[in-house]
Amino acid sequence: MEYDWKHLTCKGLKKMNTVTSKCRITLVSGLFVLVLLLVLAVATFSYAAEQLTLEQAVSAALAHNPALKAADSQIEAADANVLKSVSGFLPKVTVSETWSRTDNPLMALGTKLNQELITPADFNPAVINNPDAISNYNTRLAIMQPIWNGGKEYTGRNQAKLAKEASIQDRERTKQETVYNVVKAYYGLLLAKEYHRVALQSLETSEANVKLAEARYKAGAVLQSDLLRAKVQLAEVKEMLTRSENNMKLAAASLNFSMGLSQSSDYEVSGALTLQQQTAEVNTLISEAAAKRPDLMSMELNRRNAEKSVTMARADYLPSLNVMGQMDWNSDKLAGSDAKSWAVVAVLQWNLFDGLVTRSKVKEAVASSSRMKSLEEQTRSAVQLQVRQAYYNMSSSLDRIAASASSVQEAEEGLRIVQKRYETGMTTFVDVLGAESALIRARTNALQALYDNNIAQAELKLAVGTL
Repeated sequence: MEYDWKHLTCKGLKKMNTVTSKCRITLVSGLFVLVLLLVLAVATFSYAAEQLTLEQAVSAALAHNPALKAADSQIEAADANVLKSVSGFLPKVTVSETWSRTDNPLMALGTKLNQELITPADFNPAVINNPDAISNYNTRLAIMQPIWNGGKEYTGRNQAKLAKEASIQDRERTKQETVYNVVKAYYGLLLAKEYHRVALQSLETSEANVKLAEARYKAGAVLQSDLLRAKVQLAEVKEMLTRSENNMKLAAASLNFSMGLSQSSDYEVSGALTLQQQTAEVNTLISEAAAKRPDLMSMELNRRNAEKSVTMARADYLPSLNVMGQMDWNSDKLAGSDAKSWAVVAVLQWNLFDGLVTRSKVKEAVASSSRMKSLEEQTRSAVQLQVRQAYYNMSSSLDRIAASASSVQEAEEGLRIVQKRYETGMTTFVDVLGAESALIRARTNALQALYDNNIAQAELKLAVGTL
């Protein structure tokens, strides 16, 4: 393609520049739109990432809550004690190096005997009574093997295993309590947000009442006192709104605390308070709690452990048998082996009387065992009471929800009627304020009943041991 440069006038150049500028504008606009879409997509993704469900909150707590980490450490310590209990069956092996230097007649003669350096001249009375100072390096390898110590080894191992099982049950109960705290804090944040929504609705109503009273006052139909009352009511509602905002911040911090996260973490909780039903009978739940509550299992294990302590204390009445063997190397030089000897010793010991020490230990162990048995009975009774209380709270919340089901609509309709009557001068502003307060109470009572219903269900599961 060839261009006729002679006919390319200034007007043509301007036209081409205009077209080029439009193309540039179109290109820039397209890039701007593309960047804007990317920003919106990132913002949408970020917003979605900030959503927090109840299941996510529970998972975060199970991963980060310090109480659970402490419980895990307790299990590790109990496991270490189980390993330690094996030591009662295993030999003890020691190696020692001892240096001594003496001119004591008896010790000097014994040192030469141990070094196997004795000579006839050493029995000269003058030498025996006034020996020269002598040094000795003793290297000893000793092995001590327990044979029988009244059954303490077996009892100690059983106690260590019981303690570990109890710590596992304690950890499970800590887990359930952690989940309950998260659920309660999560529902608390949902309730705070709902209270905030009620406060905003009340603010709209109060502002409308102020405008209504102001219009009636300007028209000369009411006294200034009506307008002042409306403004006072508006100020109280604004204070209510401020409290609701603070409560939301505190509820969010409480949820972060229960999850084991930074209390300044920010996110948007999802979900809503919904009606929870309960169909099981209270006696069935009590029986289920007796079989499933981890803390009851832990208490039973601790009681059995205390009974083992009585057996452990009584073992001191029985004889014990231990065997020890040793090898000795004695020399006047460090790490020398001029003389070597060995010995095997078996010790049978029976405590016939130790000044009532064993008797006092047995008496103390029996008292501790009796105490643990009483605490177990008290705990079982307390569990039954917790189940009953949670069950009755659940039933009460259902009754309250049923009673408040239509109260909000009735209160809204009542306020609308009173406002209309006030506009026509058929009632006083006091009735308007009363209807507005009744609507606020109806909304908050309905929310509180629904919140209590959700919390009661969580408390019931916690009491039964199924949370």
